Amino acid sequence: MLLSSDAESAAARSLTGFGSQVECEADFFTAMSNIIDDPLGYDLFVMDCDGFGGIAAGERAVATLIASDARMRVILISAEFDAPAYPMGRRTAVCLPSPVSHESLRFGFDHVLRDRPVMHLS
Repeated sequence: MLLSSDAESAAARSLTGFGSQVECEADFFTAMSNIIDDPLGYDLFVMDCDGFGGIAAGERAVATLIASDARMRVILISAEFDAPAYPMGRRTAVCLPSPVSHESLRFGFDHVLRDRPVMHLS
């Protein structure tokens, strides 16, 4: 799930380029509702925080996900972040400064999904 006011954002293009199936939502409450209603349907939640109130909105989204016991990984993107943060805890969001580069998002993407089982196709 990508929560962004711009469905054609650099983040959306990068995530698609990584091979992800991206569902983009432009409404905060609809995105939260979709995730809560289908907690196993999403492996990753990416939020472009600046279109929804900045870091405070990102923190509200994370708190909502934790309260609803949703267990997907989270990447928050905001111009309010001074530097990228790649915490080791699985329940802690990766935080990336905006504008996010393809390389920075790729590193964050790989980091949050680092312990996810890899499927090998034969």
